[in-house]
Amino acid sequence: MRQPDEHSGEARDQRHHELWRAERRRIWLSVLLPFMVVLVIALTIVGTVLSLRSPVQVSLMSDSMLSVLVLCPLVICMFPFVILSLVLVTLLNRWHPKSRSPLRRLESWTALMEQNVEEWLGNVDERVLNWAVRLAPFRQLLTTFDPPAAESSEEGVE
Repeated sequence: MRQPDEHSGEARDQRHHELWRAERRRIWLSVLLPFMVVLVIALTIVGTVLSLRSPVQVSLMSDSMLSVLVLCPLVICMFPFVILSLVLVTLLNRWHPKSRSPLRRLESWTALMEQNVEEWLGNVDERVLNWAVRLAPFRQLLTTFDPPAAESSEEGVE
């Protein structure tokens, strides 16, 4: 007889397996399948050029191949980067569950530091306001020796 813990572990493993299969299917449909289609098209065009006998047909086909290869060289040049990206994504998918716990600890520590800083800034604001209120009478003394402000008069303007 199975216990509930074993059953939930199997269900979790099955769910993880289904998610992994869905991810692999998504990668296949979004990256590998278009690459294979382009590769088949290119090989078909090369095979067609090799099988043609008329110089006009070969010229037309070679012009179209040249256009494709000149207009789309980025596809050829970026292929190693696409493969590297796929490898990195696969590695990141493996590392993600392992990084979840440390990131949560960092998140809670950051929230705690935010609270501490807010409390400290609240105390600083309160002390600055208290000192501003205490020093308000002395402000008038500081302006005693200032020159009088120039009054704007419209008499000189004609």
